[in-house]
Amino acid sequence: MRQQILALGCCGLALLVGPATFAQSSGPALRVVPMGEAPPAKKAPAKKAPTPAAKATAPKPPATKAAVATRPATTPTVSGAVKLAAKPVAAVSPSAATAVKPAASAAAAPAPATTAKVAFPAEDWRVLNPENALIYETTKGRIIVELAPEMAPGHVARVKMLAREGFYNGLSFHRVVSDFMAQGGDPKGDGTGGSDQPDLRGEFNFRRGAVSNFVRAVDRGGATIGWMGTIPVTSQTDLLMERTSDKKVAAWGNHCLGVASMARGNDENSANSQFFLMRAAYPTLDRRYSIWGRAVVGTDVIRAFKVGEPVVDPDKMISVRVLADVPEADRPTVMVQRTDGPSFQAKLKATLEQRGAAFSNCDLAPEGRIAR
Repeated sequence: MRQQILALGCCGLALLVGPATFAQSSGPALRVVPMGEAPPAKKAPAKKAPTPAAKATAPKPPATKAAVATRPATTPTVSGAVKLAAKPVAAVSPSAATAVKPAASAAAAPAPATTAKVAFPAEDWRVLNPENALIYETTKGRIIVELAPEMAPGHVARVKMLAREGFYNGLSFHRVVSDFMAQGGDPKGDGTGGSDQPDLRGEFNFRRGAVSNFVRAVDRGGATIGWMGTIPVTSQTDLLMERTSDKKVAAWGNHCLGVASMARGNDENSANSQFFLMRAAYPTLDRRYSIWGRAVVGTDVIRAFKVGEPVVDPDKMISVRVLADVPEADRPTVMVQRTDGPSFQAKLKATLEQRGAAFSNCDLAPEGRIAR
């Protein structure tokens, strides 16, 4: 029987597949320090059991920590370097505890069918394709994730298959790191398990063509920053398309709040069933982990999960289903803001003016709302 050990720190997440014994790095452990308290003085790491010669270790994180989103004063922050821990890191996925009403007037009686058309004009909103979305019912509320098959087709097929088999039902978010991510999808609940399916090949990059649904935000340093659907993406510029045989350019997703990505080990082709949902932006994960979706509803749920490494009495996935599999009478209609629509473009213009050269596509995200 194989065992899998997953780790995700400030700068990455790793999954080791091997015998019952496993390797640990000698670096200092990830520490969560409450705001207002000084980080504990660095101590020499405790001696650990010798690492088996056959085991590879994850690359050491860079000396500097990746920038994270601004956090409230009451939120714990991550401090210190990261080691390849014996237990994996949780991934973060946005969720909504309650449905968002399309308009303030929809407080009392249910709005008639025509109201949705008024509240969600076609130039600004689109209906989420239920076959291209997962709905998570968790102990903290609902999360709805839009999938990205054009970016990671193998990973999207895997999570849909596992969801349809009921694999994720009842599993926990076993490791959750504040201002980082929430990780789940392990049937053992300790970061060492997976499904009985073969491991997946990494899908860290993809090819973007002129006909893709990419919406540009800004060009910077020879790269183009924008979104494909709801997924934040960076790519080479369109000017290079004429120089490539397939008339496409290299592109990759960005690990912003709400992004869903796949946990893996040192082997780039070792992802299986464990995933993580981002609780903050971590660009050092880009092009190292396979992004397969983003939460359009429920980022507040993701950030409400109990924190721990491991979590004591963790939050759980009550059920995970493909949205199309929910009976029509019970299926929520989800509206998603168009990144090419006038409303989002106005927000983008204002954000670019405010942020200037510091702008990132993690600075704003298209909204998702439940219409019914």
